[in-house]
Amino acid sequence: MLWMVPSQWFSSAERYLTNPKKAEESFKELLEKHPEPKSLLDYLNERRFILLLRLLDHSECMRKFLINHPTDFQNVIPGLWYVSKRKEDYLRELGELVSLHSEDKKFSEKLAYYRHRELMRLLSKEFLGTAKLEDILREYSELPDALLELAYRRSLSEAIDLYGQPLEEDQKPATACIVGLGKLGSYELNYYSDIDIMFIHSSDKGRAGKLTLNEFFSKVFQKVVSLMTSITPEGKPYEVDLDLRPFGKSGPISMSLRSAELYYESYGRMWERFALLRARYSAGDPELYRAFEREVKEPFVFRKSIDYRVLEEIRLIKAQINAQAKKSLLNKINVKTGEGGIREVEFMVQAMVLLFGGKFPFLREGNTIRALWKLHQKGVFSMEEVEFLESAYVFLRKLEHRIQMKNCTQNHAFSPQEAPLLAKLMDMDVEEFQRRFQEYTKRISQMFYNMLPAQEEKELDPIMAYLLEGDQESGKELLASLGFKNPTRAFNILLNYVQGSLGVSLSSEERRQFYELLPQMVKMMASTPDPDETLNNFDKFFSNPTGRRVILSSSKEDFRTRLCKVFSLSSYLSTLISRNPDLVEDVLTLYQDYPDQNRLEEEFERYRERLPLSPENLFRRFKTVWEVRNALVYLVKQEDRYTKLEKFFLSLSELADFLMKKLWQFSDGVCLYALGKYGSQELTIGSDLDLVFVARSPSFEEVKLAQQMIKFITLHTSEGYLYKLDFRLRPMGSKGELLPSIDFYREYFEKNARTWERIAWTRARFIVGDTALRDEFEEVIENFLFDKPITEREIREIRDMRFALESNAKKDKELIDIKFGKGGLIDGEFLIQLYILREKLREPSMIRAYRVLAQKHSLLKEAFEIYMFLRLVETRHRLSKEHGGSVLNKKDRERVASSLNMSFEDFEDKLRESLKRMREIFLEVFEV
Repeated sequence: MLWMVPSQWFSSAERYLTNPKKAEESFKELLEKHPEPKSLLDYLNERRFILLLRLLDHSECMRKFLINHPTDFQNVIPGLWYVSKRKEDYLRELGELVSLHSEDKKFSEKLAYYRHRELMRLLSKEFLGTAKLEDILREYSELPDALLELAYRRSLSEAIDLYGQPLEEDQKPATACIVGLGKLGSYELNYYSDIDIMFIHSSDKGRAGKLTLNEFFSKVFQKVVSLMTSITPEGKPYEVDLDLRPFGKSGPISMSLRSAELYYESYGRMWERFALLRARYSAGDPELYRAFEREVKEPFVFRKSIDYRVLEEIRLIKAQINAQAKKSLLNKINVKTGEGGIREVEFMVQAMVLLFGGKFPFLREGNTIRALWKLHQKGVFSMEEVEFLESAYVFLRKLEHRIQMKNCTQNHAFSPQEAPLLAKLMDMDVEEFQRRFQEYTKRISQMFYNMLPAQEEKELDPIMAYLLEGDQESGKELLASLGFKNPTRAFNILLNYVQGSLGVSLSSEERRQFYELLPQMVKMMASTPDPDETLNNFDKFFSNPTGRRVILSSSKEDFRTRLCKVFSLSSYLSTLISRNPDLVEDVLTLYQDYPDQNRLEEEFERYRERLPLSPENLFRRFKTVWEVRNALVYLVKQEDRYTKLEKFFLSLSELADFLMKKLWQFSDGVCLYALGKYGSQELTIGSDLDLVFVARSPSFEEVKLAQQMIKFITLHTSEGYLYKLDFRLRPMGSKGELLPSIDFYREYFEKNARTWERIAWTRARFIVGDTALRDEFEEVIENFLFDKPITEREIREIRDMRFALESNAKKDKELIDIKFGKGGLIDGEFLIQLYILREKLREPSMIRAYRVLAQKHSLLKEAFEIYMFLRLVETRHRLSKEHGGSVLNKKDRERVASSLNMSFEDFEDKLRESLKRMREIFLEVFEV
């Protein structure tokens, strides 16, 4: 019947087709399978005919679908220009197509059929340009919402029939919802993409017949996933990805609202803030989702203020994206993750929304294009930038769709040889396609690179003479001979000082003094283990006008050697001194030992009398100075490295104790306790304070006093914070009462506390308050810890919790996470805490507990040695690198090895062997 199609139609269609001959054969096959081919031919006009051939030619899955369902084209395409469907429209149509009571395979087959039928309709809309891509993707993203809704209703109904109605403790019906994430969540779903989702249920307290609510909803959602992913003659309804849920692959399939809240409060990482940014309601109970958004998403994702750590974590993610973009893919170009690709656009937009969405709720938008325009309204992007980014993003997304739809695979890459084919699919000539692709990706890459430029430590390298002559070659040669690794950089930095660049302008007298001191400073830097790092820290100090005055003053001759020692050993201390150079005379009066409480008291009174500071800044200045002093004592003191490490922890903990006692304004009836590293008197550089209050019978005035104390500690002033506080270890986390009564603790510990809380409270230590109440509370704590023997179930819970925490470890072969990684500090802490519970040892200090119990348990002796080594590595890392945490890259490990006077190879071997052996011991003990 092909003779009935005008030849002109075929001629007009050819410009759109990659394989006209195959398209014609597919059209012929479709007619042969059509029950009434003449009805299709009667329906076609030239434009519809071209559209049908484009569908047959551009997508293998569409070709198969149309041949298998030859009447669908003429039944679906009418109304294409004005029909736009939402979730409720899809549900209505599905209600006519699918029975909730059909067998599972048939049910999934109908869902898969409907998905592909609607995909054909939406792809046609894009081909004909009947709607903007943003609107088409929103329409397509609501399609899985409807399929999930139907699968959930069916699964829930079956589960209720099998197990009974799910009820919470108060007999209120328990509910659940499905949260859309990724491109599903942002209404930007790819035509051939999996769907990222997670499942939430209202409570874990309650039952459905004999099942707990966790067990019940796990079964419900396992069935949902099964229905959505079953392979049928029509293909799968969708691929489902649950990896973005709490704890990832190792986590439960569904989590209660409260558990999700605790997870994100306690363990949520920066990438999870990016993930939840695009979270939205997909199916199930909308009220539960609104509670999730209000109680979990918004507090976790959007912070009221931007701190340095957030920027650094965003920069780290950016660096990871950048590194991935530069990877070659067998001579292929990746539209999604390559340089200037889709991911870079989305990251730029999402990062800005994360940074500013806390302050401006208007910006809380997961959709890329809508967020772009909102950011423009707040002045983040110019009109020209937004128009460019929207145009580029639409182009790249359409290109991505063409790549995926051609062979119906989740592919994002193409080879240069495929450019003519893709140009045809994009309805362009090859030259225009290549030009636009290059223009878009090149500028996106530039914008991405310039966004939040990394504040990396400069590879500053030494300098000597030749600055006055500007003789770079001679200067480089001399610096290189002294051990500087980047003499060009070092030479230029100091030359910039002389020339008044980088915001540093020296007077003629300062310049003269600078060159007089230069040979001495370079000699001192060259004698350190890492001259480049020493110069870097010197530069931070010298960039401050007060720091320059200290360096250049002839009266400060004695200090320069000491300063250079600090610059060589500790980036952290160098930064503190650099921000407050006026402290340097005081700080560098190097004490031979740590201060006792009397010395702190005397010094505090001296500060109070002599410094014109507000109370908030007085406390902060005092803490900064003494934290630096203690760290200097640690670095220069000649003593066994582990003995002085323990004393260093104790000195920082006692400094915090002193300040907490100074702030204490309560009368009798209230106590302050510490948990975590503070509780175990093992504070290190940069540690938060884990605090809990307990009262005999809390009054309104006492609660107010507690709030005032917290505000005083956490307020950010010109002197910074006093401490970062963490109250998540108190009963019910940050949602719990600030000042619980002792009776509340007693009941909570007896009835509601979980195993991880029993572990956490082994570190509880009294700080200040009513001593009679302390004695009572100590009894409550001891009863909680030791009344009941630790069971095998609890041991398994501790072990499983440790494995879950392991997902927090950075996944990169170049990185070593000495806290969350296998065999890390958490292994060592959980290990000794288990023995503390078994042996009923009331000792908050992990170190002292190890020392006591290692005499009885030989395994602990070996674990103790490893634990102390890891704490040593952690401390040296935090001192050597500003904002150093527990994750060490290769350069970090080189710095730590150098600070411990070890070769990198020996240090690397010892570190890896220590982690390996700690994990072996952990598994041996937790074998249940």
